[in-house]
Amino acid sequence: MKNLIENLVVTLQSRFTYVNVIEILIIAFVIYKILMWIRGTQAEQVAKGIIIVLVLIPLSSWLGLTTLNYLLNNIITWAVIVVAVVFQPELRSALEQLGNNRLFERMFRSSGEKKMLDAIEDIRDAVADMAEAHIGALIVCGVNTGLKDIEGTGIALNADISTELIENIFTPNRPLHDGAMIVNLWNGKIRTAGCLLPLTDRRTLNSSLGTRHRAGIGISEQSDAIVIIVSEETGTISVAHRGVLRRDFTPEDIATLLADRFIDDEDEEEETIGADNENEESKMPEKE
Repeated sequence: MKNLIENLVVTLQSRFTYVNVIEILIIAFVIYKILMWIRGTQAEQVAKGIIIVLVLIPLSSWLGLTTLNYLLNNIITWAVIVVAVVFQPELRSALEQLGNNRLFERMFRSSGEKKMLDAIEDIRDAVADMAEAHIGALIVCGVNTGLKDIEGTGIALNADISTELIENIFTPNRPLHDGAMIVNLWNGKIRTAGCLLPLTDRRTLNSSLGTRHRAGIGISEQSDAIVIIVSEETGTISVAHRGVLRRDFTPEDIATLLADRFIDDEDEEEETIGADNENEESKMPEKE
């Protein structure tokens, strides 16, 4: 037994090099990032199914289950196409994150901080007024990901951001109050209003969440936008970012959050976006 162990150690030492260690670390990192990208989505369940199939293939071969092994191997043949279709939103998000290079941001975006700060203050004041008056609102602040396909579902405005205009758009019974507003803080413009947003299809969300909040989560899953949501029933201010919905923001929290991201250029990590606020998914009472 001792000789067997010694021979095994010698064999491993002769075949296991620093290159192998680096490869293992890279593969482990890639798998970890993939798991983080699909966590909490429907693709997570599909991934579990794929893992089960991968385990069953060698198991069926070892047990001599010829027919089952044949079927499973043929399923794997089409796995690449299946993964590309099923994981399309996650793959798109991953590629967008890869393409969000800050060097290009600084080269192609103007540094009009004063105009940006004024726009942030206008959004803060509008959110404060609407929360106090219980006026529902859905404001999408684009960061890096293009939102032209979403903008095409609404009415183009290309107007300067102002408190009065934001409140006017979301006032009940106005033509555009039910849709989302797309704003570009880089140039201080309201791009479009009355836009239709994709609803999240996650089944793990609290059933009490209404359309406005599900739409906010949906667009935040498909882009890096910071989405501000004002509840019509309770006046609660929430923020959706990277598929995470958080509540109990104050207007000053919103101003600080936007200034940190757009002016101070801090990384848009989930911990930065309302790190001290509780996750709204578990306790959201209103239904809109």
